[in-house]
Amino acid sequence: MRKISVDEFMFLEAFQRDEDYEHYPQSTYLDLKTGEILWIFNDDHDAEMWAGMEPEENAALREKVDTASEMYLEIRGRDHGEHHDILQEFLDSNWTDDKELREKARDAYSGSIGGWKEEVDDRYVVNAYYDFRDWKIKELAEEFLHENDIQPIWR
Repeated sequence: MRKISVDEFMFLEAFQRDEDYEHYPQSTYLDLKTGEILWIFNDDHDAEMWAGMEPEENAALREKVDTASEMYLEIRGRDHGEHHDILQEFLDSNWTDDKELREKARDAYSGSIGGWKEEVDDRYVVNAYYDFRDWKIKELAEEFLHENDIQPIWR
């Protein structure tokens, strides 16, 4: 397994993005030599509009990845169903000893994460979910990297 120094925040941002709700098509890659995360828009003009990146710079990044694809690992985001699975896993966990609060949180879920947060209307519960989600995303990201023979050295 090769060790690569990886920016934890940027990798997790790429890994956790909800691909079903992206407003603009974008791909992300891990540079297997430097550990850098590359964000590449499918449309060069989207890069300029959404990220202030010159279209030529975006095109050059895409060309760089296309011509040396063995040097990059694509980081796919999660689909929307995976985000719901994480919420369900949280609701089924023992995140609190307060059985009444746990039941209230379970009952508030009706298929919408945003709707659940509004319905549960409890900052403690929502923050507990965010902590769980962050932990779970990191666990899944590390599994993904290990499956690709990479041991991340988070920085």
